[in-house]
Amino acid sequence: MAIFLKRFLSLLLLSMVFPALISVQAQDNSELLQQHAIEFKTAADFDQLLDQIDSQKLVLMGEASHGTSEFYTWRAELSKRLIEEKGFNFIAVEGDWPAMSRINEFVKHKETGPGTVEEAMDYIDRWPLWMWRNQEVKDLLTWLHEYNRDRPADERVGFYGVDLYAKQDAMSQVVRYLRDVDIELASQAERAYTCMTRYGGIQQYLQMVNRSGEHCGEDLEGVLTLIRDSGGEGWPFFNAEQNAKVAINAEQHYRGNLQRGAASWNARASHFYLTAQRLLEFYGSESRGIIWAHNTHIGDARATDMAQQGAHNIGQLAKEDLGEENVFAIGFGTYQGRVLAGYEWEGEMQNMETPPARSGSWEEMLEATGLEQFYLFLDREELSSSLESWIPHRAIGVTYNPDQESRGNYVNTVLPERYNAFVFIRETGILDVLD
Repeated sequence: MAIFLKRFLSLLLLSMVFPALISVQAQDNSELLQQHAIEFKTAADFDQLLDQIDSQKLVLMGEASHGTSEFYTWRAELSKRLIEEKGFNFIAVEGDWPAMSRINEFVKHKETGPGTVEEAMDYIDRWPLWMWRNQEVKDLLTWLHEYNRDRPADERVGFYGVDLYAKQDAMSQVVRYLRDVDIELASQAERAYTCMTRYGGIQQYLQMVNRSGEHCGEDLEGVLTLIRDSGGEGWPFFNAEQNAKVAINAEQHYRGNLQRGAASWNARASHFYLTAQRLLEFYGSESRGIIWAHNTHIGDARATDMAQQGAHNIGQLAKEDLGEENVFAIGFGTYQGRVLAGYEWEGEMQNMETPPARSGSWEEMLEATGLEQFYLFLDREELSSSLESWIPHRAIGVTYNPDQESRGNYVNTVLPERYNAFVFIRETGILDVLD
């Protein structure tokens, strides 16, 4: 979760009037939650959850933090079962498209792709490294590679990134593609991209925009037109087109910081969903996908305080576009443990405490059941009617300060409207990082 989410979380500070009242509610609901809880120890214990996933086009899997091992492990186990038993075609994660597209070429056994999982993961080179360069992800990529080994090329399951931060890598991949197609088109693309690359960094670019009122949006759009004029097809064309869209939407995302409100957040969130849409189209009319992203992205924003700031997310956009019945959102949370994060953006990775959840929170309510790990279907009538109130719900990003958690890491939420199901693990630990 990016630094921009930290800004939102600081804006979404909860009123201090309600915690005592909600704490009473937590105790009152603990017995009801116990009755509806489905405990799990292995992937086989998720049978009832998979039974609820029938014809949905997208399954969105969240996380309460980007540095927690159990969230990755159980999302991987659920994803494997959805792929094997339900025929899902791809996993798309909150990671960079350029790096993940090279990993995709590995897991799909493409001749142009990396030869080993280690070589594939070397393309993950942007902070925060721990988020994707970890053993949990490596194990999943190894599994996908083996799963695809004997499958026809057009039936192999893919692995992609929905994020837009690696704009420089995206632009470089565009130029490389065009050089293979038409050297003159590549030269035109390079000249257009200098509109942004001539600046030392994004801050210098934004200073120019703020001072002059001019920006590079049209230049970047022009490169997308060059790609479409190239006459390409298949994966190389799709990948180049997506990289061009990464550059376009990254510029809009950064430029949104010069505006008030949720413009920056929404540009990124819209790109997440655009990527999911394009992947569904790429795989065909019957395709189905799995998205991994933070709870703040996959849980419907309309059921949170984020909506009051004018923010939307992939959970909301998917349900609005595909229909409620075609999207299944699964939130993940914890009560306490350890987590990897930095104290500041691009800061050093720290092994931090995840302190016991604040009084009056959703996590405190779940902990009161006394169960170690379980999942719930939030659309069960008796349960959903008891949770139709605004409840603080934990959200930890890649930047985090446990000492300030209660003031800025909770989002007021109507849970049955935000998720279809929720997976709770009482105590969680850190990712097994490779670096």
